[in-house]
Amino acid sequence: MTSKIPEAVAPFLSAQLVIVYPFTSLLANIEIKVSFFVYGFYAQLFGTYVYMMCSHQQGNERSNHKLYLSLTVVLFALSTVFVVAYTIEEVYDSITRFTAIRSQNYGPLLKYLTGDAEKTALFAFIYLIPVLLNIVAEYMLIHRCYLVWSSKKQIAIALIVASALTNATGVIAAVLPLVMIGYSDSRIINWALIEVGSDISFAYQVTSLTINSVLTLLTAGRIWWIHRQVSAYGIRTTDTFVGSVSRIILESGSLYPILGVVGLVLNNTTVLPFDFYPLLTLSAGIAPTLIMVRGKLGKNVESLQDQVSDIRFPSQSARQPTSIMSQAPVHSVGNPSTAAVEGAMGGGKESIPV
Repeated sequence: MTSKIPEAVAPFLSAQLVIVYPFTSLLANIEIKVSFFVYGFYAQLFGTYVYMMCSHQQGNERSNHKLYLSLTVVLFALSTVFVVAYTIEEVYDSITRFTAIRSQNYGPLLKYLTGDAEKTALFAFIYLIPVLLNIVAEYMLIHRCYLVWSSKKQIAIALIVASALTNATGVIAAVLPLVMIGYSDSRIINWALIEVGSDISFAYQVTSLTINSVLTLLTAGRIWWIHRQVSAYGIRTTDTFVGSVSRIILESGSLYPILGVVGLVLNNTTVLPFDFYPLLTLSAGIAPTLIMVRGKLGKNVESLQDQVSDIRFPSQSARQPTSIMSQAPVHSVGNPSTAAVEGAMGGGKESIPV
C-alpha cells in the first residue's frame, strides 16, 4: 500500500469526479436514475406499438408494417443493451475509484484506467450503440420521406449518401476513444488522440442532428403541401387527421434534434456536472416509435368517428366520402401524390402508422 497518489491517476481522483459528479448526478436524476425512468417509458411505448401493430393489421399494410416493426424491435434491443452497459460501467467506475481512495492502493485503478478489458468492452457498447441507433432511425425516416416524396430516387440517394457519410464519421469518432481506453501502457496517456476523437464526435453530432432535422422537415412539409394542393382542387378532406399527421411528425421528430442541441450545450460547459448522454441516446429510439404510436392512435380515433358518423347519418356517408384516404379521385390529382402519403403511412384507412 502507498499513501501517495501517483501522478498518472491523480486527475481521475479529483473531488469533482469522485464526489461532486456522482452526487450531483444522483440528485439531478440524470444518469442511472433517469436512464431507467426514460427506458421504462420507452418500454411501455414499445409494448403499445407492438400490440397495436399485431391487433390492427390489414393485408395491404403488411409490407410497410413488417419493415417498421422489425426496425422498431432493433431500436429497442439496441437501447436495452446500451442501458445495461451504461449502468454496469457507472457502477464499476464508482466502485473502482472509491476502493482506490479507501485502500490507497492505486494499482487496480491504474489498470482500470489504462488497460482493463472489461471496461473497454463496456465502452465499445456505450460508444458504438448510439451510432447504430442513429443508422436504424435514419433509415426509417429516409424510407418514410422517400415514400412521401413519390418514391423519387434523387431524394433517396441524396439522403442515403448524407446519412452514410455522417455515420461513418460517427464510427470513427467512437473507435478513437476505444483505442485510447484499451491502451495497455500506463506510462502514455495520449490526450491528443482523445481531443481529436472529441472534435470528430462534435462534428458528427452536429451533422447528425442537422440530417434528422432536414428529414423531419422534408416529410412533414411534404405532407402539409400535399394536403394544401388536394384542398385547392376542392376535394373534401378530414382536416383533423391529415393536418395532424404533419404535426405529429414535426413534434415527435423534433425530439431527438432538440435533445441533441441541449446535450451539445451541456457537454461543452462545466456549469452542470452531469451526463446528458444516456437521455440523448435513448431519444434516438423513442422519437420514431413515438411518431408511429401517435399516428396509430390518431387514426384509430378517426376511424371510430367515421363509424359513429355512418351509424347516425348513413345516407350522407354514402354520398360524401369522409376521408382523403378514401377519395378515389385524389389519386389522379396530378402532382400532389396522396398515394405516396398513403404508402408512407402504411396504405390503409383504418390504421395508418406514420
